[in-house]
Parts: sequence; C-alpha cells; structure tokens
Amino acid sequence: MKKNLLAMLLILISNLLFSQDYKKKIAKATCDCVAKVQNENKGEKTKEAQLGLCMISSSMPYAKELKKDYGIDIENITDESSDKAFENLGSTIGLMMTTECSDVFLKIMDDTDENSDATSELLLNGTITKIEKENFVIFHVVGENKNLTKFYWVSNIESNLDLPKEYNLLINKKVSISYYTTEIFDAKINDYRNLNIISSLKTD
Repeated sequence: MKKNLLAMLLILISNLLFSQDYKKKIAKATCDCVAKVQNENKGEKTKEAQLGLCMISSSMPYAKELKKDYGIDIENITDESSDKAFENLGSTIGLMMTTECSDVFLKIMDDTDENSDATSELLLNGTITKIEKENFVIFHVVGENKNLTKFYWVSNIESNLDLPKEYNLLINKKVSISYYTTEIFDAKINDYRNLNIISSLKTD
C-alpha cells in the first residue's frame, strides 16, 4: 500500500514539474524569438504582433499539453473559447518571461510605447476570394486594383460581424479592411517577411 502511495506521489510530482517545465520552455523560446526580432528587425513592431506570433510559434511543440491543461487548440486559436484561454496562457508565459529574459521583456514594452503612435493604418476595399487556415486565418482579398493581397488575423479585430462564427461565410463578400504591416522572423524560411495584420474588417 505504501509503495502504491509513493508511486502515485512520484507520478504527481513528476507531472507538476513537467507542467512547469514546458511552460518555461515556451517562455524561453518566446524570449529567444523576440530577442532575435529585436536585434535584427528594423521595421516597426507592436506588442501583440511580436509577442503573439513568437508565442504561437514557441507553443506549437506543446500542442497536446496546452489542450489538456488549458483547453487551447493551438492549431485553431481563432476559436472564441481558445482565444480567451490563450490570453490567460499569455499572461502566464509573460510572467515567466520576466524571469527568463527581463531585459528583453522590458525592451519590447518600451518599443511598444515608442512605436504605438508610429504604426500607420492602411485601408483596402476588395472581395475575399479565399480563406486559408494555418496557424491563424489568412484572408485572400482582391482589391479594386485587381491585385491579390493576403491579410492575417492575429489578434482581436474590430468588426460589424461576429467573426469567430461568421468568417467562413465571407467568401466572395466585399469587405473594407484596415491593417498595418509588420515584419516577422519566419523559422520556416529562416528569414524575415512582411505580414499584413488586420485591425478591422467590415462588410458593406
């Protein structure tokens, strides 16, 4: 009986340590990602885009753990409940970042304040021709000039729709999109690339 209790206790302690361990690993990977962007990226950055994209990328290897512990489907974080859960996780990881890389965390906060007024909003009117689902939702929009542009749904979007429930219905719909461009480090290509991040999406 004592052996069984001891075994159960060891398993419980092991699970608790692993739970903390993977969150620390996400925090450390997020720190490294943000530091690399800060050191090499000369483009304007925002807190949500920079931290959010780095955190998503760093969380992907722990998708099973995040779904079990937080109910977060990291591969479908545009789901409304997952989005709220991810915000809660973001607070936890952000707190861990203050111990893992306090200098990086404070620097990004300073940069956010300095650049908050500098990020220029752009506007495009067009028709959504395709909706792509990867780590986040990507809208393919053909503008009035007939050019195709990709727009990324990364954070909360101002809209006259309930987007988490209705965005799949927007194919062939005319929309007005406000957005800004930010530069991120893409591990898949081992280089930087520009993303058009949506701040608002409205239908006629």
